[in-house]
Amino acid sequence: MDALLDYLDEIEEVLDSSKSLPFTNKISVEKDRIVDILSEIRLNLPDDIRSAQRILTEHDRIVNEANNKAEDVIASAESEAKIRTSNHEIFRRASDQATDMIENAKNDARNLRLNAMDYADEMLSQAETQLKEYMNNLESQHKLVMSYYTDLIDVIYANRQQLRGR
Repeated sequence: MDALLDYLDEIEEVLDSSKSLPFTNKISVEKDRIVDILSEIRLNLPDDIRSAQRILTEHDRIVNEANNKAEDVIASAESEAKIRTSNHEIFRRASDQATDMIENAKNDARNLRLNAMDYADEMLSQAETQLKEYMNNLESQHKLVMSYYTDLIDVIYANRQQLRGR
């Protein structure tokens, strides 16, 4: 985002330092410099897209991690329940405790998954918002540049017509 803002500042600097055309509010700019800045903007945009991809990957990792942890907790609870089955009274109590532990583990796993999904959704939402802002800024700058070049062509055309006496 900072790099993009720097490029926009550089475009403003080019526009501010450009020469005014006589008898008009038009200016003349260095086309190569503007084209170079726009090329740099295009080269830097994929970083933001890669950032969004990293967020998606992080989401998948968090969900997988939550699932693995839930499976480990459930496996641990089942293993503990089997060990306690050696005595009938102990078995009954262990069975009750195992049921509770499994239920708690399922609740914990569900909560972990929900939290991971909420986090991933928040990160994706932020990435989406930021990409929309980049797109809007780039579109706005593109319109300004196109308008500038259209105006410049009109001035050149008018000057040529004036030179020809039309």
